[in-house]
Amino acid sequence: MIFRLEHNPNPEDWRAMWSLRPDRFPYDHLNYLDALGVEWASVVSDEVVLPFAYGRSAFGFKQAFCPLGAQRLGPLGSRANEAREVRKALDALPRYARLRLKLTKPGDWPEPTSWHWRKGGWERWQEMPNYELNLDSSYEQVFSGFSSQTRRNLSKAKGNQLWEHSNPDELWTYFVHNQGEKYQIPKGYERAMKSAMYHMLHQGRGAVWAAIGEGNQWLAGMFIAFSGDRAVLLFSAVTPEGRERNSMTWLVNEFITMAVGRWKIFDFEGSKAPGLARFYQGFGAENTPYLSWERWNIPWPLR
Repeated sequence: MIFRLEHNPNPEDWRAMWSLRPDRFPYDHLNYLDALGVEWASVVSDEVVLPFAYGRSAFGFKQAFCPLGAQRLGPLGSRANEAREVRKALDALPRYARLRLKLTKPGDWPEPTSWHWRKGGWERWQEMPNYELNLDSSYEQVFSGFSSQTRRNLSKAKGNQLWEHSNPDELWTYFVHNQGEKYQIPKGYERAMKSAMYHMLHQGRGAVWAAIGEGNQWLAGMFIAFSGDRAVLLFSAVTPEGRERNSMTWLVNEFITMAVGRWKIFDFEGSKAPGLARFYQGFGAENTPYLSWERWNIPWPLR
């Protein structure tokens, strides 16, 4: 299989490769990638496409990476779930000093490994958590998988009303005011996330849902992206009052009642934070990890 480097793909060819994946993610749409405001390219064969962003690091060396606003990128194509073919795509990447990609893990990919020498460089890979809830059934069946704690939180959730007219700026503001100190916000993350959310809204492939209390008090909100048979919880925020009222639990449940039968997967995305993992698992979501792959290429004179 011969790979070539491509910077301006044909939209029809790209969509054809995207449609061959059974698990179609919003990050892999051409317009979504363009909305993130990064330079990006892909290595392409007749059966596999692997996109990546590229640029210079703060130290000046050239690198390929997964951009802010995208949990993962690719691979796409008819053989994107075959480890051997994905390995060939990784080997075909430009020999920038550093490569650090996140991508959907092929079913037969090897177990995680620590740093090791391979073909003129050091590389490693590891699995990253991602929680998915199967919606391909009835709400009653999905609810039967809720944990006892989630059910108790739902029964305590009082005074919440659904508000479907919030927007990404409002959602971001509440996130910064309420979670900004807890999570380190990378430079450029605000622009990337807002651009991605507004793009999805304008394309009719996203929605902002919020829980409102008495006096129109904003309690919790989330942005959902729709892609193929998948609904992805792209971004969320909750206030201290919303946390006390279990507003996020209530809001997620409201979405599930609507989404069952319309989409097959509710993708919570992933988190290494134990509290968030428990929250997702409380709805019956299961960990379906994706791949984090890193490599340092060593210049020939230094090998």
